[in-house]
Amino acid sequence: MAEVIKERFAAAPEVPRHARALVRRLNLDDSTRGTVELIVSELVTNAVVHGDSGRGAPLSVTLRREGECVHGKVCSQGDSFGWDPHEPDLLEPGGLGLQLVESMTRDWGIERNGCSCVWFECPDSD
Repeated sequence: MAEVIKERFAAAPEVPRHARALVRRLNLDDSTRGTVELIVSELVTNAVVHGDSGRGAPLSVTLRREGECVHGKVCSQGDSFGWDPHEPDLLEPGGLGLQLVESMTRDWGIERNGCSCVWFECPDSD
């Protein structure tokens, strides 16, 4: 049976910390937990910083552990931000988060349908 956790937040600087706490509620091994915490933290931070709706706008985090895979999704209002898969400028701050997500997941993507959702799949080595 799948473990599912879904939580809604108001966009604010402290939300990434709360989202990482959601990950700790899943039954994951330490390595997978650390990876998923980092991914979720990055996606929630992007939603808070780059989201179209500003501080206080709703965003949601959904996590599902099913079999040997963790699925996650972070959704925020508006079209949010885009992603250009070019080589980042390592001398400039930021811009590495989605490359990090890409390197740490089995698969991921961005969905837009009145809101922006970034989803990911990550193997659980438990």
